[in-house]
Amino acid sequence: MKDLAMFRVGVVGAMLAAGTMTALADNPQHPLQGSEPDENPSITTVGPVKGTITALNYAADGSTVNGLFIGDTILTFERPVCGGVGSLGKVDDSVTYSGSEVSFSSGFNSVRVTSYTDGSITYPNTKPPAAPTAYALTAGKIKALNYDPRDGAINGFFFTPTTGTEVFVDIDRVSSTVAGLLAGAAPVALSVTGALLPPPLCAKTAPIGVVVASSLTIGGTVYPLGGHH
Repeated sequence: MKDLAMFRVGVVGAMLAAGTMTALADNPQHPLQGSEPDENPSITTVGPVKGTITALNYAADGSTVNGLFIGDTILTFERPVCGGVGSLGKVDDSVTYSGSEVSFSSGFNSVRVTSYTDGSITYPNTKPPAAPTAYALTAGKIKALNYDPRDGAINGFFFTPTTGTEVFVDIDRVSSTVAGLLAGAAPVALSVTGALLPPPLCAKTAPIGVVVASSLTIGGTVYPLGGHH
């Protein structure tokens, strides 16, 4: 919940090659396992291409699907998939896809998918990540403190505004002075300023809001917060 953005950026060629090698490593039963990728594979834009899912590719621990095989082509998906990649299709499904394809002399291809359909299933199946919104100076009281399990330091608290909806305030790390004030015996009255994070893309129910605090005002004194804020 401390990440303010979910976009992943990189050099397309390097990412595609790395993704292909990972897919091979994660699928030891694939016939091309162990083949060496070309140093300069060709990269092209493809689609729409029609094909049939011939196998699923799994993460190294076997717990989740991370790609779909169309013959000797693996489809990988960078954007979050609600329900996971395994929800996008099953073996023998007919699908249509577009994306950036890297091709190797071995005959193996990897496609970083930009669009995909399998009947009524589509990808991307979520909206782009929303940006945080400003959380203006808001007065209220601490309902309960939250602690870092590694060292017991206060790293946040549940906050009940005087008016509005309860939120979790992420403070990361604070000085011993502020920590002492937050841990007062009575419910501590204070004001919070920061950024309200958008809800998770695939949340099935409305989770409690998370505010990354930039400052706390306690007893009339403003305490700016550093760290990741």
